Amino acid sequence: MNRSWYKWAVILMWMALPTSAWTYWRVWDHLPARMAVHFDANWQPNGYTTPEGALRLGLGIMLVMLVIFTVATLTIFYLKPVAVWPALLISYVAVGFCWYGNYSIVKFNLNAQAAHSELVGTISPAHRDSSRFVIPRPAGLGMTTWAAVSQPHS
Repeated sequence: MNRSWYKWAVILMWMALPTSAWTYWRVWDHLPARMAVHFDANWQPNGYTTPEGALRLGLGIMLVMLVIFTVATLTIFYLKPVAVWPALLISYVAVGFCWYGNYSIVKFNLNAQAAHSELVGTISPAHRDSSRFVIPRPAGLGMTTWAAVSQPHS
């Protein structure tokens, strides 16, 4: 069996890492100081970090997945070559899911989203009653200003 196709398939899988890094790099100056990186069942952000933390978390998870899937698929290729196609398919789906997660986090944080009660604190102009939200609005050149918007009580 010709092994060169398999090596190229594994190398192609590793392209997810630099493309994810490029996704962060091309918009780095436009990312907010506090990025949403975890979401609840209703797709409301409930976990935040800095852009550096989001980059490290996203690329770190992808790196671990790539190492595990590379070792697993290489092992499968040498021990049971007939099972290599399903192993590659599973690897590509899982790495693609991780890549899309990184892309989606960057895209979500670039769009002006209403901040939630997790942002209440000394650095936030929001009030503790959740009737006010903080909305980041680009002010040009990658700078961010904060404007408080009142919401009526229900």
